[in-house]
Amino acid sequence: MKPIVQIAIDTTSITDACRMADAAVEAGADWLEVGNPLIKFEGVHAIEALSKRYPDQYLIVDYMILAGAKKYIQAAKERGAKNVTVFGLVPDYSIQNAIDEAKALQMHVTIDLFNCSDPVESARKFAAMGADYVMVHFGVDQKKQFPNGSPIPVLEQVVKAVSIPVAYATYDVNESIAAVKAGASIIVQGEPLISGPNAEEELRAFIYKTKHSVLD
Repeated sequence: MKPIVQIAIDTTSITDACRMADAAVEAGADWLEVGNPLIKFEGVHAIEALSKRYPDQYLIVDYMILAGAKKYIQAAKERGAKNVTVFGLVPDYSIQNAIDEAKALQMHVTIDLFNCSDPVESARKFAAMGADYVMVHFGVDQKKQFPNGSPIPVLEQVVKAVSIPVAYATYDVNESIAAVKAGASIIVQGEPLISGPNAEEELRAFIYKTKHSVLD
């Protein structure tokens, strides 16, 4: 099956977010992500803005929930989102609470394995707790520190360890293709493509190459 392509709108203003979302949707994005920077700078109003602009688009909110999940998940649901992220390093009680709250509201939960000491075992645990998705990726600072680094080997192990879909955040199309071949079901792409001068053209090429990599 072709992977889902999720475009992360990691800007700091709703105005820029709408422009970037327009380019992403026109290019063929499957999911739109209300990025963590956007949530921090503009709050839940950003969810509503993108949901109203694209009511038929699957919207995931990158809250990276740490605690008190109920209010965040309710706010996302009320504003049209379908999925929220939870930080995998928080206590298990908080993660289970988020999963339970999401299920009660018919929402999905993605657990971000970022910086987990044992991402494979963590993925197994979260899947058993009822998570809908887990995500593997290098954070932006990790990528700056290790520009040639990539957790593709970790991705391969996580995919083998769980039966739920695994997302993978990429920094370029070559890494995206490698992630698809390693078993990623969802490819997440944001910067640098979303803010470039030819964003729509670059996103279109990225999405096409990613989706067709399963045929190579």
